Amino acid sequence: LQLFSDVCPRTCENFRALCAGGAKSLHDGRELTYKHSLFHRLVKNGWIQGGDIVTGKGDRGESIYGPTFEGNVAGCLEGILGMANKGRHSNSSQFYITFQPAPYLDKKYVAFGQLIEGTQVLQRLEAVPTYYERPAVACRINNCG
Repeated sequence: LQLFSDVCPRTCENFRALCAGGAKSLHDGRELTYKHSLFHRLVKNGWIQGGDIVTGKGDRGESIYGPTFEGNVAGCLEGILGMANKGRHSNSSQFYITFQPAPYLDKKYVAFGQLIEGTQVLQRLEAVPTYYERPAVACRINNCG
């Protein structure tokens, strides 16, 4: 992954820290990390979404800055890494990677990086069967950092 640190420094630092692990939750002191977290949503011809490091179900998340933080908004192409959120200024730990260009995401979500290697893995993830946009088999981040 290549991060757009010059455009989205806070978002990139949050993602980097969650990949590296070691940061502690301001809420309960537990380690904040993507390690062993699930991809909980897979939208065919759209994106794969993960990063709920709280429940793993896609309904929560937490950033290194607290529950949520504000981020910049940028465009969206194939292989773009973006912050998933529930509305303005609600970025946390959830992220997505697009399977193809997704102009409908422009100006709605923070695009803060791009996949530069591993497109075969992304294609295999897109082929996973789903049930109401939930992967039918566990798709997990086994290691990161």
